[in-house]
Amino acid sequence: MRSNSFNLVPARDVKRAPGEACPLKAEVGPMTLLEVSDPARAVFLRLRDRMRLFVTTSTDFDTAELREVKALGQLYVDKSNKRSPDDFARDLGALTRADECGPCPRAVHCPGAYVAAKANVFGVDDARTRELLRGLTGDVLDIGAGEVPYAAELAPAVVSGRARYLALDPDAQRLNLASRALPWLEACVGSWDAVDERRHFRHVLFLRSLNHLPDPDQALAFAVSRLETGGSLLLIDDVAFGLIRSSEQAARAEGGGADFEHHRNDGAEATAARVAALPLRLLERRDVRPGGSNQWLLRYEKLEVRE
Repeated sequence: MRSNSFNLVPARDVKRAPGEACPLKAEVGPMTLLEVSDPARAVFLRLRDRMRLFVTTSTDFDTAELREVKALGQLYVDKSNKRSPDDFARDLGALTRADECGPCPRAVHCPGAYVAAKANVFGVDDARTRELLRGLTGDVLDIGAGEVPYAAELAPAVVSGRARYLALDPDAQRLNLASRALPWLEACVGSWDAVDERRHFRHVLFLRSLNHLPDPDQALAFAVSRLETGGSLLLIDDVAFGLIRSSEQAARAEGGGADFEHHRNDGAEATAARVAALPLRLLERRDVRPGGSNQWLLRYEKLEVRE
């Protein structure tokens, strides 16, 4: 098991008046203002009259992984008081690298300065997910459904009889909570072997659940085996990201248990490689990229299997 995020906590402030040139860029000789041994483990957040240095001491991610997170632009301010953010669109504020950092001759040695992004990146990316779910009809299997966070999108088709929805999850308590709140939901506790072997589905969903599964290859093979020809497989999950937090926020988060940790932080590319040998045709792909959220998407159509 491993985390899919790391905390960056405040270390020091560097004064910088509004409109003033970057004091780090103007330094001559050793970068005495930085005092950062590994730039991959730090960021500067540009505030009104200063730049605040945030650093991580996480051992869950090596330097290459931390650099990848920054290269993909997956840094966020935690705006919540929760131990673990669960509504990313509301809880997290995306950051983007300051324009001035691009041509800087010290860029390779500096953590870089970041400012608040203008767009709600989670809202933009999640809109496509909601659009796809609203269009589902027929039998739907949701693997790792949890508390069914997209119930509002699924409910109209199920209630009207255009769809039949089966929520599969190993956590009985979470499914019980969902069942009480959603009387139209059909729940199945356990792994895929708990699903009636005679049952096939028009759509199979992995909505931020695949990276939580210990054996994704087995789960994907099962999903495709239960798909009707012409049916769809929808895979959506997250890659690793960094969280700008106060020391108090970080201590609260790190002091609690990690109930639903990831087994991996695979992106679209790694997941596409896992299903390459399965009878599927790619319909849609969205990779994680700077300016977007940490959520990727793959959608496939089940091809006819000829004996």
